[in-house]
Amino acid sequence: MNFNNYFYLWRYGLGKKGAIKSYKNVITNQVLSNEDLDELSWTKSKNLVDFAFNNVPWYHEKFKTIGLHPNDITKPEYFQQIPILKRYEIIDNFEKFIANGITLKDLNFITTGGSSGTPLKIGVSKHRIREVQKWQMLDWWNTRMNADMASVYRGLPTKGLKKMALHFINWPQRVIRMDATQITTQEILTFIQKYKKIQPKIIHGYVGAIDTIADYILENKISFSCKPNAIILTAAPVSAIQEYKISKAFNAPVCDQYGCSEIYFIASECKQKKGLHVFADSVKVEIVDENNKLVNNGEQGKIILTNLEEYAFPLIRYENGDESRLLKEPCTCGLTLPLMDKVKGRTSDNLTFPNGLVLSGEYLTTIFDNYTANVKQFQIIQKKDLSILVRVKLYTNKDANFITKVIENEIGNRINNQVSLKLEFVSEIKQEKGKLKFIIKEEN
Repeated sequence: MNFNNYFYLWRYGLGKKGAIKSYKNVITNQVLSNEDLDELSWTKSKNLVDFAFNNVPWYHEKFKTIGLHPNDITKPEYFQQIPILKRYEIIDNFEKFIANGITLKDLNFITTGGSSGTPLKIGVSKHRIREVQKWQMLDWWNTRMNADMASVYRGLPTKGLKKMALHFINWPQRVIRMDATQITTQEILTFIQKYKKIQPKIIHGYVGAIDTIADYILENKISFSCKPNAIILTAAPVSAIQEYKISKAFNAPVCDQYGCSEIYFIASECKQKKGLHVFADSVKVEIVDENNKLVNNGEQGKIILTNLEEYAFPLIRYENGDESRLLKEPCTCGLTLPLMDKVKGRTSDNLTFPNGLVLSGEYLTTIFDNYTANVKQFQIIQKKDLSILVRVKLYTNKDANFITKVIENEIGNRINNQVSLKLEFVSEIKQEKGKLKFIIKEEN
């Protein structure tokens, strides 16, 4: 560990103890043998389940109801006996997920609307260090922890003492901040002006918001003398079209970082970009089919998450609505953390048709992957009557006939005139809070 990072962690540890030790642990764990990493994950899983049964009302009652005891879970393969945790169960039983001895003052609260539109609130311990995986990820991209950064997120940083404390910890870091929910031409121009001055080593933020900035840069033929180490994108799946544009605009590689409001850091790409490394020493990722049975590596399914580090408000086998697959082959970078594929869609993104046909979100988000030089943005909407509307923003209108044929081949031939298929070429596709929804299903 270099002196700059050590000094940063020392300052961070003044507010939350254990920063240096936590960082050293993850650096050690990321190169463990597969057997040792599996054993570590199993030990943490078992400890969490034992704690939850004895200290968290929801899990104690749930286990009692189904006749399950932690002593029955003696092997890793028995872990799937634990019922999958649904979003509505947390919404309806929030206080029962808080561990005994933990008060509301001990928790920070995170809310997310998600695809359902029903707000979900969870608690996270104020004392747990949640940034460890971020530091780990930055190391993969040869970037110091407090490097100058451009941050494009929802909302702006807190004021007062907390802001002063963050400035002390992060010094001499300079940060360009842009609110992803309020993107205007003037805000983009201000961002670009600051970007040229500070020349940050990392850009980190919402996919849709950074994609909009990239559009402006490319449309106005703006170039930069600086080149960041990486553009870390999060909060939504990254399409090949977006990755192509953003990388071209900033002349830098894109890093796809997967997380959700409930668990910020689940997996991330390294420089090899062979998949996303799962932070398997801190989060357990399972992939299951529609019957909630584990699938083989390489097979697509629903993502089931267990936060191995959160004891104040445990999430065990939580279904967050995303879909992906664990990959079979290891990465060539030297890290032994397992790989997962990019999150291609959500369970709610699947489109259904009168004859029972289902077009998966995984497929729909990739139909323009081979046409990144033609298509700037796209959105697929299924109306209440099941008809399909495809909105496409092109780089140039001369590609309209060509892309029309692509859509007819990719979607039209599959739905086979069951419902109407309409195509609109548009000049803008609106985002919601800095995020672009690729697939929208209108509710009845």
